[in-house]
Amino acid sequence: MKTLFLTGGSRGVGGALADRLANSWNLIMLARNEERASELEGRYPGCRTVITDLSDPKAAAASVARSLENSGATIDAFVSCAGEEGATALESLEAGALERIYAINVLSPVMLTNALLPYLRESRGTVVFVGSTAAQLTFPGWLPYSTSKAALEKAASVLRAEERTLRVSTVTPGRIDTDMQRDMAAKQSREFDPATAMSPASVAWAIQMALEAPSDVVVEQMTVTPNR
Repeated sequence: MKTLFLTGGSRGVGGALADRLANSWNLIMLARNEERASELEGRYPGCRTVITDLSDPKAAAASVARSLENSGATIDAFVSCAGEEGATALESLEAGALERIYAINVLSPVMLTNALLPYLRESRGTVVFVGSTAAQLTFPGWLPYSTSKAALEKAASVLRAEERTLRVSTVTPGRIDTDMQRDMAAKQSREFDPATAMSPASVAWAIQMALEAPSDVVVEQMTVTPNR
């Protein structure tokens, strides 16, 4: 079986993707702490975990590099699902909040990709960044989140130009019924209506399409939005 390195696999879209692929891919997953690692290993027997904190991108990349060094691991794909919500007006941002959002949403995916490059080049593998339609849309109070996702999309397009042997995809979902979307709505005193959102499983299906596309094609950009 091929091997997938996955962030954000403990819940939401990442969790739904792990559920879909657990029987057809070997999984290596990031975990925030020992407790989360134990949960993932119990839920997905045979998966490997790397414990690290994506809010420190440099340390996270170093942890991944150390965990794979001399392991003989083959990495066929990297999917970055982890994300930090950031529905806050600029003037209301708490100290360090913008740095944390960019660290998790932009810098960690980029630096983890860099750490995984030797393995991905060898396998002529696939990289999938999970973006957001917020990168193209304009919502008051969404500057931190929207700009971080826009930066991630540009990172994917530049990586695609640089690494011609890799398949680099951006899957860009609209509103999803996740805890993060509910938290963002609550911060803006809005009612979250699940009838207007996709399920995490539906977005996971789109990511799987990009991962398992025929080898002679690359899904550069896939946008999925609620059918409502």
